[in-house]
Amino acid sequence: MKSSMFRTALAALALTLATGFTAAHAEGLGVVNTQKIMRESKAAQSVRSQLQSKQKAFQAELDAKEKQLLAEDQALAKQSNTVEKAAFEQKVKDFRTKAAAAQREVQQKKMAVDKALAESLASIQKTVIEITKEVATEKKLSAVVSASAVMYAEPSLDITDEVLKRLNSKLPNVSVKF
Repeated sequence: MKSSMFRTALAALALTLATGFTAAHAEGLGVVNTQKIMRESKAAQSVRSQLQSKQKAFQAELDAKEKQLLAEDQALAKQSNTVEKAAFEQKVKDFRTKAAAAQREVQQKKMAVDKALAESLASIQKTVIEITKEVATEKKLSAVVSASAVMYAEPSLDITDEVLKRLNSKLPNVSVKF
């Protein structure tokens, strides 16, 4: 077991020496942790806050509609023996139409919220890319890669904090258009 680990390490060292890859080649490379930026930036936090507020309001509205439909359903059930059959069937049909309309409205609102969220996050991402380009130009980096695509990088290659600082300054909040 130890000899296979030694051979693997030796092969990795040989590959490094053969390709001539050294830290000097990494000088033009930067790494940015977009997940950290989307988690910690003021803009992303403002989007999350607005989304939570909208979801609470949406849930309250949904609960009220559900309560109303449930009350109508119970009232309809009580009428099943007291109302003429044709009239009752019409009431049931009307109720089902109303319930289906409410369900469509919920789906439309959910889609609108999802779309607004996607647009807001895209706005943040666009600004992150612009700022990353600025930092890369200033630091004379020829490439910046996402930290999620890198298994290990020398900490000095990480430009995340600088990008985050500039993003917080340039885009402290994003207005979500629901």
